[in-house]
Amino acid sequence: MTRVVSVGTIRPSDLAAGKIMKRGTSPREISGASKGAATFDCVIVGDVMMDVILRCESEIVDSLIMDGTNYFSESKITPGGSGNVAVAIAKLGGRVAFVGKAGNDPYGRAYSDDLTSARVATRITVDPRMSTGLAVCLVEPSGSRTMLVSRGANDYLTKNEVTNALKKMGRPRFIYLPGYSLNASPQREAILHAARLGHEQQSRVVFDPGASNLVREHPDVFQEAVDRSDILCANLDEARVLAGKVEVNRYAARLSRRGKLVVVKTGVEGCLLASDGEITRIPGVRTRAVDTTGAGDAFLGAFLYSMSRDVGPVTSARFANWFASRTTEKLGPRNYPGRNEARHNLLSLQRKTMPS
Repeated sequence: MTRVVSVGTIRPSDLAAGKIMKRGTSPREISGASKGAATFDCVIVGDVMMDVILRCESEIVDSLIMDGTNYFSESKITPGGSGNVAVAIAKLGGRVAFVGKAGNDPYGRAYSDDLTSARVATRITVDPRMSTGLAVCLVEPSGSRTMLVSRGANDYLTKNEVTNALKKMGRPRFIYLPGYSLNASPQREAILHAARLGHEQQSRVVFDPGASNLVREHPDVFQEAVDRSDILCANLDEARVLAGKVEVNRYAARLSRRGKLVVVKTGVEGCLLASDGEITRIPGVRTRAVDTTGAGDAFLGAFLYSMSRDVGPVTSARFANWFASRTTEKLGPRNYPGRNEARHNLLSLQRKTMPS
């Protein structure tokens, strides 16, 4: 379970040629701007977040000392946020781009450098007035985590910035939009506008609500995002809130009859898939989970990579279950399996589904 507390153009060929962001560049230069459109497997419009991950006992989470010192057994500082999905796709060999907003500080520069080193095309606008988003993740022995979040510059991403970025990037197969980015205006309007632009470009819009408490706080906004999506990928808690008094299976099946593909992640049990009114349950992959931070992002990254290779949704979901389970075996959100191992697993799953 997750709890959240709110406190230029680059072509894929540019990445292969090593044309990446340099330190000290202007916001326009950060995009790696060059003329001409390019097609990506996925463009992510979302949050720039640095994660501070602290491993702790459950008792600490339940009784934090507000006027003293709390001790944690292990820590890690790593890029997180919506870039997790981008890096997962890129690590698998997909062509992916990221649009977001950061502060003019070391965290923002580190985040951009990390994405470009992973061969993710970036268009990150810098807001000199704000800090880069920061999430402190308290990870319990079970792998569950609580997040304390300062959203910083993320909330100030504008419709114009998103429009300029998406129009220069060309038509991707998928546009991914995270629910975390619907927290406040003007980013909320920018994310919903990105969905509109995606449909104009004939891209498939993918929406992940992010956390159930956010859905409860902004039900109308999240319903609009669901309505504008082609693929809904939610965890079980989020799906229950979206479904209201309707049972989750019936809710997913009903949405899928409207032409949407619905994926509901059910943790170690795997996921269920709804398509054309039919429900398919896909079992999870057992593993020893150390940290579930970023597992949902890993799932979605692997799912979209596989779908962009014209693999069917059932096989893609099986692959995503495996990929996400492997990500939880170490502390931090980006402990992805190697590309060769992952591709071998996907090929093996495809062979199993071939008619004999």
